[in-house]
Amino acid sequence: MDIVAYGEYYNQAMQGMADMLLQAGCPLDSFKKSLYPEAFQAYLRKYIGVIDAIEKVYLKEDGTDEEWLDKLVDHLIVQAQQTLSEIPKKGKRNERLIDYNMVLAVYVIPAILEQKGQSAEPLTDRIVEKWNNAFTTSIGKSSYEKIEEGFHKKLCYITTAVCESQGKADDCYELELLRGYRDRYLLSTREGAELVKEYYNIAPTIVTRINRLEQAAQVYEGIWQNYLSPCIRLIEEGRLDACQEQYMAMVYELKGRYMA
Repeated sequence: MDIVAYGEYYNQAMQGMADMLLQAGCPLDSFKKSLYPEAFQAYLRKYIGVIDAIEKVYLKEDGTDEEWLDKLVDHLIVQAQQTLSEIPKKGKRNERLIDYNMVLAVYVIPAILEQKGQSAEPLTDRIVEKWNNAFTTSIGKSSYEKIEEGFHKKLCYITTAVCESQGKADDCYELELLRGYRDRYLLSTREGAELVKEYYNIAPTIVTRINRLEQAAQVYEGIWQNYLSPCIRLIEEGRLDACQEQYMAMVYELKGRYMA
């Protein structure tokens, strides 16, 4: 690769990587089973040139360039920090950061992985590690295929894993009740929608880490006894606000235990 071409790819990748995050708009609008596949493919088509440029710079003639990936991710974080710093109200900054987390988790990282380049795994590993350290968040790493699979399971990652560990079917009473609560109650409020977004960001990684444990069955039984069974009882009693508090407690307790 000549110097001019290298410079063009370098600049395209640096600017494009930031655009992939900062120009994505509101991710929750299209993060629905009926809309996400088309939205993701449109996103991938828009930024495929950027992903290809990243790959070309990474695959230098004298070997792969690991330092380049660090520079790329550091630039992404600086651009995000600068954009966030221009938002005067803390609450609005936090909302924007949640949107950025969502974009990374369901568009940026899956799009990079979808191209299956040699830079895909090391780059997305760096994004997850450096972003979480910079913003004290806990985004996970998931492919488009895994997210689509989650949609077919109605995105109840943890509850599905718990019920599967107990031999319950994917359409069992408990899962259907909890899914209905999420769709008809949680997603109808701003606070509930933000909680669901946080759950989407961390749940796949939590399930992966639990599944690696020898005592995974005992962990899932504990989640059932301490959180899901009480949630089901509260829904049946019509105490939806109390269920939300229980749901929040589960999300943040599991986040602290498995995402720290």
